[in-house]
Amino acid sequence: NHTVLSVTYDESSKKFNVEVRDDTTGKTSKATYDKCIWAAGLHESAEKPDDIMSVLEEYEGKVLHSVEATEDFQQDVKGKKIMLVGDSSSAEDLALRAVKLGAKHVYICARSGDGECSDTKSWPSDKVTVVFGPPYKCTKGTSFKCQGVYWSEKRQRWRRDDEEDTVKLKDIATVVLCTGYEPNIDMIEDDIQYDDEETWEASKGWTMENNALTISVGNPSPSKKLRVGATCYPDLYRGLLIDNPSMMYLIEPYEPVSAFLNLDVTAHSLLAFLTGGAEIPKEKDMLKANQKQLEEEMQIPWFRLAIDPAYRAEIDELPDGHWSENADDERAISLNLMPPEFLVRTLARDMKACKYPLDLGDGKKLNKKGEACVKMIVASGNARSRISPEDKAWKTFRDVDPSQFASLHTGTPACALPGHFMDVKCDKGEKLTVATMK
Repeated sequence: NHTVLSVTYDESSKKFNVEVRDDTTGKTSKATYDKCIWAAGLHESAEKPDDIMSVLEEYEGKVLHSVEATEDFQQDVKGKKIMLVGDSSSAEDLALRAVKLGAKHVYICARSGDGECSDTKSWPSDKVTVVFGPPYKCTKGTSFKCQGVYWSEKRQRWRRDDEEDTVKLKDIATVVLCTGYEPNIDMIEDDIQYDDEETWEASKGWTMENNALTISVGNPSPSKKLRVGATCYPDLYRGLLIDNPSMMYLIEPYEPVSAFLNLDVTAHSLLAFLTGGAEIPKEKDMLKANQKQLEEEMQIPWFRLAIDPAYRAEIDELPDGHWSENADDERAISLNLMPPEFLVRTLARDMKACKYPLDLGDGKKLNKKGEACVKMIVASGNARSRISPEDKAWKTFRDVDPSQFASLHTGTPACALPGHFMDVKCDKGEKLTVATMK
């Protein structure tokens, strides 16, 4: 029942000054500390992008954020056409839930097309349509115009692509913002905040090694401003703020193997740094290690796509139906294996460094448990991209064969649902658990 009001760092004393309010009494207190760990979570508050909110100013229907889609969600979607803004996990979950609750149709507006929804090849009863482009105008109170966008290096923002056709969505009763969340680090002074949008630059002379996509997209020079990596924030080294390692952040990367597992490994890493179990490297060595890791990510096409606007521009020029969109193509299979292998190898390396009580191998070679972890990540992706035409009327990613997912410790497979996900339910008033599902 306390709120942290401010965290500042005194360079002369090398101490953190922390002011806290007791929310039961209203009294404030101050204390000094040698180290500080921010562990408040990345999903503290709903993110509502300004450009989307400005479009919705003329909208006459209901607007809610995904975090608000709770027990009364059915009344917002049943028999209605709804629009979800964003194409990642929240949109995927709510699209299926809306169809299950009787939505007439669900439109998912994808900006970059990198999310799970864009990877999903079919949806139950054809009641979901993924629109590649965010809404840019509201018309007649409940209709929208959407259009594809591209990243402008010059203006450093997304811009509408006039070469893409405008998509019109009519009679939208409910808009759900599946636009993610923001961490609350406002209490921390600017000099000791990490930056989740910090850009970086590739080393002079860096080039991408040849891969299956090279013949299609070539090897464009990287952009001057590159984005945060899948496994690494440029200003954080395994949870340490590089320019002040006494400030630590317990957060997961953008692409965790498992959010909880990555957090637990980072917690062990920070504990090792605090107790002397691991030595804190010099600043230059941390920067060098991060640069190496980020440039290794850039060798993986699907990671570089998210990091490098110049590479994305080339990928966006690929024709519809390109072999990279076919999950059964051997070249696509090879490309799709690269990200999970890198994610697990990076995690395995960090596990070794902090003596974590699970061994997946190391940064160069995975053991059997590490390989099993990779297979589960691949199976999760295939659950969306390999839905066969004869099953598309009912099958969702939740209907995947559970035998593909098993405990790394015991080998016990995940339990199966009692039926098709779209048909599973429980009686009114009951909590949905394995025991109450029917």
